[in-house]
Amino acid sequence: MATPFYTFNSSGTSINYAWPEGLTGIERIALASQGDLQRVLSAFFARPIQIDPVYSHTQLALSSDLPKVTLELPNSKVIDSASPESPITQTRKVFLQCAGKTVCTATSTIRMTSPRAANLVLVDKYPIGQTFRMLGQQPAFELLGVEFGRPPKSTDKEGYDDDVEEEQLWRRYRLSVEGFEAEILEVFPSRDMFSRGTDWLYDSPDSGPGSAICAVSHMWIMFILFVVLFMALIAISLAFTSIPADFV
Repeated sequence: MATPFYTFNSSGTSINYAWPEGLTGIERIALASQGDLQRVLSAFFARPIQIDPVYSHTQLALSSDLPKVTLELPNSKVIDSASPESPITQTRKVFLQCAGKTVCTATSTIRMTSPRAANLVLVDKYPIGQTFRMLGQQPAFELLGVEFGRPPKSTDKEGYDDDVEEEQLWRRYRLSVEGFEAEILEVFPSRDMFSRGTDWLYDSPDSGPGSAICAVSHMWIMFILFVVLFMALIAISLAFTSIPADFV
């Protein structure tokens, strides 16, 4: 029997995983998060993490002998009848963003076999981690893989940057409780994110307080140049008006 990822007893706690060589402590903390990555990243950056949906495709299995059919939403009758015999599945991709910059791309396959879970996801639009919290259950967690570089070729590439030059980090894991389970691939765009923090976050000239400071500085410089030019024109005008008429 495989050793559980997380074990504890009355005297200690342990995370059991054969981590790749070279991972930093903060990277392991993010990779070990169990449905609460947004909270971890928000604490790391000390800023809110926003969810930006890319797409979602929802399907219904009418029976094990028939292919799945696309489910048009809203459809309260089907959602309220979700069960192990008629599961609803959804594939989705979202960007986790902080200060307007993508800090993680997550692709998920979700399986809902209870009306409560289906309503939370499809009607109330809760993200995966918040769905588990709304269900009031601690999910079973299985870390399926952690690697450096680009995600597996077999995964959907929409939303991923094949030309990225920075070293990426990704993980695949599974979360499950009765009536709701999810298998998730998360790709972090750069390992520099974990070592540089907010400095990495505000590298982009279009994001962060640095760009606002530059804009304000530029406005003040233009204003000062305008004042200097205006005063110079006044001085020249006064000089000409003070020239004696017989000199002209």
